[in-house]
Amino acid sequence: MDTTSKIAVDARQFLDAVTGAATGDGLVPQGLADFAKDRKHEQLIVVAAAPKSGSTFLVNTLMRVTGLRSFRLCAAYSTNEHDLNLPALCLMNAYGCVSQLHIKGTFHNAALMRTFGIKPIILVRRIDDIVVSLLHDLKQKMQLPQFENGLNGYSFVWLDQCTKDLSDERLIDMIIDLALPWFVNFYVSWYRLCEQGAVDALWLTYEQMLADKEGTLRQVLEFLGFRDIGAIDQGLLSYKYPTFRDGQIGQGGSALTATQQKRIREHFSYYPGVDFGRYGLRRA
Repeated sequence: MDTTSKIAVDARQFLDAVTGAATGDGLVPQGLADFAKDRKHEQLIVVAAAPKSGSTFLVNTLMRVTGLRSFRLCAAYSTNEHDLNLPALCLMNAYGCVSQLHIKGTFHNAALMRTFGIKPIILVRRIDDIVVSLLHDLKQKMQLPQFENGLNGYSFVWLDQCTKDLSDERLIDMIIDLALPWFVNFYVSWYRLCEQGAVDALWLTYEQMLADKEGTLRQVLEFLGFRDIGAIDQGLLSYKYPTFRDGQIGQGGSALTATQQKRIREHFSYYPGVDFGRYGLRRA
């Protein structure tokens, strides 16, 4: 079965859920259906990842180990925010899937996760290394034809000829000024929702995954309730996807100026009560 064919859905339940949400508070009306129970043994797996944190590897490996399909559980990728999309959730509920999303924590995302029994995997990386990796990624995207139309990119920065003309140093400055606030909110939103018990999530870091791919994968599978997975093909664990550049850890320390590193940390100083250790930042 491919992604788009042979998807059966309870039309009445689908229509009631979507129209009820659209005409109400954006959530599935209470008492309508127990979607998590209806799904039985299949899982809706959401990898809620900060960009450039290794989510392509994790998502593709989970697909192959579990046998679940890839499916976009947001309305669209490109330069859109990746908030959960109720119609997509309803379509995949009976089948299960693995979904790669750069999704911030919100009240509605957390509520939909509870409704559909989703336990997100939150994947992050040292923030200095993310900035450097984003630099290379944006430069690569700006070499694509029609890169200015928003088809390829992220919600937190718009690419055009102005950004293409920037020097590397200025592009890093732009990433710090325009993109970093998104990463602050990504981290804080999930941190607080986990703290409140609004979501049951597993936090992972890129560094942890790179150091022990099989151990990290088994940790994820156990958290999600998969048992007796057996041996894992080592070829899956060593495969390098096109989005992989060099995988270096700590490159941000040498690639960023002291001023740039200081400005990065200033963004996070507004939340002194949050432990940003998984971003490689020490508490003041």
